[in-house]
This record gives sequence, C-alpha cells and structure tokens, in this order.
Amino acid sequence: MPLHILLALSNEHERAMLEQVLATVADTAVIATVTDADTLKTAVAERRPELVIVSSQFVGETTPALVEQVVTQHAVPVIVLLPGDDLALARQFLRAGATDVLPLLLVPDELPVSIQTVRQRIRQSAPARPNQPGRIVVFYGPKGGVGTSLVATNLAVALAAHLPAESVCLMDLDLQFGAIPILLNLQPKVTLATLAQRFQGELDFEFLRAFLLTHPDSNLRVLAAPSRPDLAELVTTFLVERTLQLLKTHFSVTIVDTPTMLQDTTLAALDAADYIFVVTALDLLAIRNTELVLSMFQKLYPSDRIRLVLNRSNVHFGGLTPAQVEEHLRMPIVAQVPSDGQLAVTSINEGVPFVLQAPNAPISQSIFHLASLVVGQPIQSAKRASPAPNNLLKRLVNYLLGEE
Repeated sequence: MPLHILLALSNEHERAMLEQVLATVADTAVIATVTDADTLKTAVAERRPELVIVSSQFVGETTPALVEQVVTQHAVPVIVLLPGDDLALARQFLRAGATDVLPLLLVPDELPVSIQTVRQRIRQSAPARPNQPGRIVVFYGPKGGVGTSLVATNLAVALAAHLPAESVCLMDLDLQFGAIPILLNLQPKVTLATLAQRFQGELDFEFLRAFLLTHPDSNLRVLAAPSRPDLAELVTTFLVERTLQLLKTHFSVTIVDTPTMLQDTTLAALDAADYIFVVTALDLLAIRNTELVLSMFQKLYPSDRIRLVLNRSNVHFGGLTPAQVEEHLRMPIVAQVPSDGQLAVTSINEGVPFVLQAPNAPISQSIFHLASLVVGQPIQSAKRASPAPNNLLKRLVNYLLGEE
C-alpha cells in the first residue's frame, strides 16, 4: 500500500518541487495539501496520514509549536523543509519532534531517503497485538511515604509473572529519586536519562527496547529513572509522551510510578493513563492531600479512570477507618493493602518483591486482587523467587556506581 502523505506548504514553489520529487518515489500518495494551521489539524485528525511534510514558514514563528502538537497528539512523523541551511532553526524543529529537517536545495536527493526511513520505522513500530490495545496504569501518591512505589512495583511483578512474556512494562517516572531498581535488585546501566541523551527527535520501539531492563524473576521489563537527581532535567515532556505511546503499543500493561510533585512529565503520564490509581493511607495529612488531588483529577479526567487504593489499611493509630475514608472522599476504595512491616522491609532490603517472597501473605493477596482488577481476569499467585544473592550494602554501592 502507498505511504499516505499530507503536505502543509507556504508557497507554490515548494508544492511544485515536492510534487516533482514525490512522483519519482514509489508507493507514495499525497492525500491532501493544506495551507493553514486549522485545516492541517483537521486533516491530520480525519485523514490520518502516515507522514506530514511541512514548510518551516507554514505559520511563521509558531510553526515549531504546531509541529510539536501534531507529533504529540497524533504520533505522526513530520519532515520539515527549510528555505536555507539554518542550523539553529533546524535544531528548534528537531526539539519539537520532527523526524527530519531538509533544506530545499537538498530535497531532490534527500527526501526519498527520509521517506524510506519513515517507512521502515512505521513497519518496525507496527502494533504487536493489534486486537489487544495496551493499557497505561499510572500510580500517584499525594503524600510522600504512603508506599506508592512499593505497591506499583509489586503489582507490575505480579502481572508480569502471570501474563505471557513481554506483556508488562514498569516505567519509573520519579525522575529525581526513583526507587524501582532498588526494589527489584537491578543495577541499571541505561535509564531514562541515557535515553534522553541519545534521543534525536524521533523514537521507535527497536531503539527504545535497548533501554528496557529485564527483571529475571518475573520477566518484567523496566524503564528506570535517572540514577542521580541532577539528570532529571534531561527528560522532556515530549520524550515521556512518545515513550508512553510506544509502550502502550507493545505491552499489554504499562505501569507508571510517579512522584508526588505534579510536574509536567507527571501530568503527561496522567493524560495518557487509562487508569489512575491514587494511593493513600490512614493519616489525616494523606487524606487531606488525597481530597485535594481527587478534586483536581475529577475536573481533568473522566471519573471512571480514577481509582482509590488504601495502603496500610489495617493500621488505625489515628482512629480513622477505611469506611470513614470512603465517606469523606465520596469514593469507594477498590483495593486495601494491609500493613506487613517485616515482610515489606525484608522485601526492600533484599530486592525481592513480596508477591514473590510470600505469595500467600495477606499483603501479597491484596496485590493479586488489584492485579485482577487491572486485567479483568483472576490472578492468584506469582512464581516464587530465589533469595537475592547480594547483601544490602553491596546492592546499594553497585546502584550508586551505576553509569549514565
């Protein structure tokens, strides 16, 4: 089938040149040519082109922002045509997400090569399970210390151990203080920061795959957060959005662990989520923050996307009960995770998730219940892992020495 191309050009000279060049490229078809931004947005949404070729002067200085919007919202490759060899302008479009930037003088020689590259990437990024679209499940804790990362990690492991191989991915989006490698006894040599350093404006799954770690005891795939707080600034919102698009395409379930701070990258994950699990606990500050967050989320997202999880549900030091929390927040609790301090701490220190260490423990059974809700099928256990070979101090040193 021909590659469907949409043209967004600023003058007849560009149009004549492109038509002449495209006539020599096999299996291509121009499905529309537009001349203003609104028509471009409508055409991309309705006609679903596989490639957009746009003039850098299409809407003047706002063209880079328009390119970023098209790439982010529709995940369509964009090739930008420059009137001259302007390196600064080219970099601006590449940062906006353009696949390639070509000076007009190079179009006859370079455009066919760029189109072939786009065709290959489309082929490589074809959905692995076209009849089973993946789900993105985002975990958010409105207060530090409520156990969001521990719940999200054990849920991801429970799902990965139960579902077929290469079905589940866990993305650590706590960019400054991500804890998932410690929880899984992994020493990442590649992280979101190294992905950002090598990211050149376009991303396909074959490239992304090299940055995914494997948790050997469950076959969970992991995209680790940067190993140092100062590297967090390398990870852009656009990179997060594009990465989530690819993970959704290639995994049945993508679990995303987020920080308490509602920064742009966190909001990008929330926007992409099929389900948002808000994790809270039985203390007044956690409940107060949860109330504020739920009020905001319910204005931004459909109510059926938002779920409430109560961690340490059997701890009643302050006199609060799960029933009182539900009544106050006017939302049902879909999963209650009981406290098991000894098992949880041992799990963290050894780097072996408690759903593998003690699958019959009440805390593990609550995670299997949550996993069943996510995939809509019963999940009752996970394969038991062997003891972690490294002691805590050695694991901590190895992690701190991880290379970016």
